[in-house]
Amino acid sequence: MVLDKTGWLFRLAVGLMAAFSARDKSEFRELVDQLALYFQIRDDLVNLKSDEYALSKSYCEDLTEGKFSYPILHAIRARPDDTRLLNILKQKTENIDVKKHAVEFMESVGSFEKTRAALAAIKGDIASAIAALGGHDQLVKLVEKLDAQVAESS
Repeated sequence: MVLDKTGWLFRLAVGLMAAFSARDKSEFRELVDQLALYFQIRDDLVNLKSDEYALSKSYCEDLTEGKFSYPILHAIRARPDDTRLLNILKQKTENIDVKKHAVEFMESVGSFEKTRAALAAIKGDIASAIAALGGHDQLVKLVEKLDAQVAESS
């Protein structure tokens, strides 16, 4: 689902890259899937940890919407007997203090660290895929810009 949800934009961008390539178009599928996955997990992290994101949308919007994002799923799996995060998701709360509590809990079980590690691994896969397909400076710059938001959300 994640690959379809955010993948369409990357399919378009990489489709243009493929259009000007002599390579078989199917060789670009893995790159598109990795970009979509990176973008979605990055968005999950930024939603919960970025002050800039909170100002432009709302603080921890995924908690208010009851979404099971990457860091949230990690926290739930890290402490399966602790139901507080599930209860917060069910509430779909807009209470800032409750959301802060949820973020502190995710931080305490290493969810954001795990999310950043997953993003770093996917970013490496993306860089390798871009290089294997002959390189693309603009796409590399886009990934670097997206990755800067990950660093800012520390």
